[in-house]
Amino acid sequence: MPDDKIQREIEDILNRLDAFVPEEGVASRVRRRSSGTASSFGRTLLAPLAGLSIRHVMLASLALILAGFFAGRAYPTFGHWTLIAGVILFFTAIVLSIFNRGAAPPATEKRWRGQPMHLEGPTLGDRLRAWFNAKRKPRY
Repeated sequence: MPDDKIQREIEDILNRLDAFVPEEGVASRVRRRSSGTASSFGRTLLAPLAGLSIRHVMLASLALILAGFFAGRAYPTFGHWTLIAGVILFFTAIVLSIFNRGAAPPATEKRWRGQPMHLEGPTLGDRLRAWFNAKRKPRY
């Protein structure tokens, strides 16, 4: 008997819930579906570009500049526009590198058995400086 009462209460709540939920309009369904399609299309186009670094962009710009320079002799119009595109891409890479300095993620600390590893040795500049200083000292 208590089970019947609980069952009737659940059915009553579900019936009221069905009457409470408004029907979704055609315009909102189309908008929701099209936004999902547009975002997946955008992700598909931008996914290959996500792996590019500023170095890649700068290297591509230099390749465009060289291609425009050498192609300008045979095809002046193509060479001219390729050279302009390379210069614009080069300056874009420089601007992006300037504005992207603070956005670099912090380097993770390398650890071995719970202890931080300090692998910093003398840099190339330190070694060259030491070599020049050793050459300047007189030998007795």
